[in-house]
Amino acid sequence: MLPKFYTSCFENLLTPAQYKMLQILVILLQFQKTVTIEKLATVFPQPIRFESRRRSIQRFLLLPQLSIQYLWFPLLKRWVKNSRITKGKRLVFAIDRTQWKQQNVFVIS
Repeated sequence: MLPKFYTSCFENLLTPAQYKMLQILVILLQFQKTVTIEKLATVFPQPIRFESRRRSIQRFLLLPQLSIQYLWFPLLKRWVKNSRITKGKRLVFAIDRTQWKQQNVFVIS
């Protein structure tokens, strides 16, 4: 589901319950065509009311551990370390940021 080094970074930053929630959300995102918190809350396999599932997902996505500083920079650092660049070659990262409704979306590839 996720590359091994992603898994190790996630496990170091998140509690076991938070990590399990991340795994479930990734699986749901792979199967859902429309991705909204409400849609994810509808199909999220947690035996609580819809509104509670929605708030739980919202709180999870706002965790400081999922910020660029704590999660994504260490992943980038690891990519650079594991890139096996030979002398004279370059490693290129494509970085994109866009505004989606009220949120900034940051993508690196």
